[in-house]
Amino acid sequence: MRVVQEILGHSQLSQTERYTHVTRAMSQHAADRMSEALWG
Repeated sequence: MRVVQEILGHSQLSQTERYTHVTRAMSQHAADRMSEALWG
């Protein structure tokens, strides 16, 4: 989150958090894709 905050130029993390809506399904999908990329 801190990297995204810096890229967007937000002074407060709360500003960045408004724009980062991640659902459980999205997190699982990302984890599955990462696992596939790493382990085949």
